[in-house]
Amino acid sequence: MRLNDQNIVCFSTADWDTLLPTNKHQLMRRLARRNRVLFIETLGTRAPCMASGTDLARIGRRLRRTFEGPSRRGKQLWTLSPLVRPGWGSLTARAANQIAFQAQVRNVRKQFPVPIVWVYSPYAVYLLDQFKPKLVVYHMVDDLAAVPGADEHAIREAEARLLARADCVFCTERSLYDRAAAVNPAARFMPNVADYRHFARPREVDDERLAKLRQLDGPRLVFSGHLAPHKVDLRILEHLARERPDWQLILIGPVWEGADENATLQRLRKMSNVHFLGHVPYRDLPAYLHAADLLLIPYVRNRATRAVFPLKFFEYCATGRPIVASPLPSLLPYHEAVRLAGRPSTWVRACEESLRADGELAEQRQVLARRHTWNVRLAEMDKEIARAMDL
Repeated sequence: MRLNDQNIVCFSTADWDTLLPTNKHQLMRRLARRNRVLFIETLGTRAPCMASGTDLARIGRRLRRTFEGPSRRGKQLWTLSPLVRPGWGSLTARAANQIAFQAQVRNVRKQFPVPIVWVYSPYAVYLLDQFKPKLVVYHMVDDLAAVPGADEHAIREAEARLLARADCVFCTERSLYDRAAAVNPAARFMPNVADYRHFARPREVDDERLAKLRQLDGPRLVFSGHLAPHKVDLRILEHLARERPDWQLILIGPVWEGADENATLQRLRKMSNVHFLGHVPYRDLPAYLHAADLLLIPYVRNRATRAVFPLKFFEYCATGRPIVASPLPSLLPYHEAVRLAGRPSTWVRACEESLRADGELAEQRQVLARRHTWNVRLAEMDKEIARAMDL
């Protein structure tokens, strides 16, 4: 095993304390059991909105953490909050960020000599050489250029440089893999996976919200994740709630910054059979999912979601509960485990059929989830990293 007793520097596209853990958090926690890991928080994907309370709070936290230096999060895990400008599109901006970053990591580099650099943010390509990496891993998990507010040209340019530089490229979705493989023969298709044990065997949770959820009459349809209008098709949720008032729609997760002004979201808040539970800690989430009769992945189909493999898919499968989802390209190969629905008008029928017949497929879904775990994925990644290091 090569992923053992290594120094690993991760350039993330998220902060460590995000409400919803992503694949980068899952992987780095596991890698830190056998390696020393430095998790560098986001270098910025979009420009901050100065009218946004969330963005202003994030800027305040970043300033405070930058001056505090590296923060220890575990026996072998540290986080670092770099003070860099979100704009990377010009030579001047890149040079300024490189100088600022070099000053911030001068002492940290001594603690992580000759590391494996694990990259999620393409902009990290401009900072790699400051660590003198023995190996560069690019983990492509989203089409970041399609994120609202992102500088598409700057991200595409950085990604092209990173693909040419990377020793290993892991892609979570087929179109990302096709794009990467056209440039780098080391690209490998590796979809997102799940912590099977965590979601298959929920811990006991003493929570008033969960107790009320279990007491709701009628089928309980649950969505878990960020309620972001550019990602979640709120029209589908509204259609389900209006067409079947006897169904209970439970929405778990934070509302995307600025989305409260969305008209569809405002109408959903007024409907008696729609329940906004807000954020549920990751450790408690399986108990909520097991209280569902049906689990939903109602995604908008656009440029961003075409390259998404929902992390929640195998988490849902691990519960055994029936699933209805939008026909994302990443989910088409698993059509036997999930019922796919496109237009809002087809969702009611798909949900009815799933509630009536898909319970008998519970074991099949769990078998699928057991084949797609973090341990399995790490072993596959370790094999590719060993190959790259032996070249």
